[in-house]
Amino acid sequence: MKSTLLTAGLFLVTLSLWSQDSTTTGHILYEDIRDISDSRWVQNRPDMPTEIKSKWDTYFTPEYSHCVFHPEEQEEAMNTGGVQVRMMRWEPKDEIYIDFSSLVMTYFKEFMTKEFLIQDTLNMKGWKMTGKQGIVLGYPCMEMKSMVNDTVPVLAWFTPRIPVRTGPLEYVGFPGAVLYVNYNDGERTISAVRVNMGRTQEERPEVPEDGEEVTMDEFETIEREKTEQMRRRWGR
Repeated sequence: MKSTLLTAGLFLVTLSLWSQDSTTTGHILYEDIRDISDSRWVQNRPDMPTEIKSKWDTYFTPEYSHCVFHPEEQEEAMNTGGVQVRMMRWEPKDEIYIDFSSLVMTYFKEFMTKEFLIQDTLNMKGWKMTGKQGIVLGYPCMEMKSMVNDTVPVLAWFTPRIPVRTGPLEYVGFPGAVLYVNYNDGERTISAVRVNMGRTQEERPEVPEDGEEVTMDEFETIEREKTEQMRRRWGR
């Protein structure tokens, strides 16, 4: 009798853990597409690609979320006027780790050859619900909107079906996993292309420690000023 009760108890514990894993633990693969068709470099070379594509892996559990670059082929071959040109892929070193117990986000980022370590607490400052709903990869989603520098619109679609504050890169902290982001009317889109729920093979990652320590607001100021300097320098 005791053996039967013990077996039943273990079964219920296992079932409970499996149920939790199936809704709050998993992996999402995102495709990140940047439109560079308006850049002077591309406009002067119509044979060059007009988009930059990359992919990101986000692993999440009830304890943490971890987003890293998804490596693919190192080179792309392209024919231009009968001459084959090889283009090396850009591999960003960006890495984001979120501790859900403390709600602290640690963001390691390389910008213009300099490394930064951004630490901030999760918050939804500036984000508002729009009332729009839709479906992404079969998951019911809700839309939220924010304005960068009061001029650039950013839309994020999250799903309450995955009740974890995870997402791609800095698009985290929402009341559900973010599955789609639209920055500045399509200038950049980040879309979930695959969702795998349940335990993953990734071990708990180490939190990044290198780089100049700044807050997110401080980094955004640095990024905005340096980008504006580059635009003035190159006449854009």
